[in-house]
Amino acid sequence: MRLWWAAAACAVAICGCSEPPLLAETRDIELSGWESAESAVFHWDIQDTLQRHDVLLDVRHSQTYPYSNLYVFLTYRFPNGKSRVDTVECTLADERGRWRGSGFGDLVDQRFMLNQGVQFPLKGRYGLEVKHGMRQDPLPSVANIGLRLEAYQGVSRP
Repeated sequence: MRLWWAAAACAVAICGCSEPPLLAETRDIELSGWESAESAVFHWDIQDTLQRHDVLLDVRHSQTYPYSNLYVFLTYRFPNGKSRVDTVECTLADERGRWRGSGFGDLVDQRFMLNQGVQFPLKGRYGLEVKHGMRQDPLPSVANIGLRLEAYQGVSRP
């Protein structure tokens, strides 16, 4: 029994010592509809250009979201004024229509890896603008969009 308690205490200590995320923010979207011209904008500062990060997108939607996926347009803004645009497909449901995320009540939370182990090459302020790229406008039932920047642990994640 003592061995079990010692193992549990070690597990709590290891899990509790993880580095906090550099950024963990969400932007609320009106459930009545996300206009294609409306952006969720995030900013963060980088001082250590050698540190690697995982960049993750959080999507919260209601059970009434009408599609199995969500296309988003991502505009990355760099400290030198340059930008880069990406399009990402977030698969929200499996082939049988079951939501892939977890949730409570009517809302479903899902996390998507955008970049793993990325190094930001310049010191300064970065930004990310997220817009939906779906054909329906406004897009209903998306509750919020979030961005997380976590220290890269060298472990592959889904």
